[in-house]
Amino acid sequence: RHADEGRIMGSRVYVGNLSWHTSWQSLKDHFRQAGEVVHADVMQHDGRSKGCGIVAFATAQEAANAIATLGETELDGRTIFVREDREAAPPTAGSGGRARAGTVQTSGCQVYVGNLPYTTSWKELKDHFKVAGNVTHADVAQDGGGKSRGFGTVLFGSTREAAKAIQIFNESEFHGRTIEVRPDQYS
Repeated sequence: RHADEGRIMGSRVYVGNLSWHTSWQSLKDHFRQAGEVVHADVMQHDGRSKGCGIVAFATAQEAANAIATLGETELDGRTIFVREDREAAPPTAGSGGRARAGTVQTSGCQVYVGNLPYTTSWKELKDHFKVAGNVTHADVAQDGGGKSRGFGTVLFGSTREAAKAIQIFNESEFHGRTIEVRPDQYS
């Protein structure tokens, strides 16, 4: 059974790598392509955009459509990324065992790195991704016997750094293999 099977997705999406100039109205207008937008908000601190926002749809299907169709699209001159809003539903008492071992809750943003050579260590992964910004954690997934599963995650201090990593490293070569880098949907 897939770990995420049976999970109900919410009707809100998180949007990262927004331009400082993107307003809630332009965010809402852009996301109308995916369905009925109930609410859109650009997160701010001291009156200045934080470069990310939340869009609420009438249905979870519309939110899923937004994730599938509007990720990697351009809004106000920036390539945005879209994922499910993980803050939408607070964890319930029974969900404690669902977090992966070693997962650290922070205010940063984690990216998934796929098609890694099986010899890649967490340290090599972290060192490689430092070009994009402050790497606070890197991990290579391993099976029960300690062998690499060929993918990993890199946690950055900000969504801007994570978006930069995706832009720089997605479909780039790493130790002879073309790697996939995208927002980590399970972090």
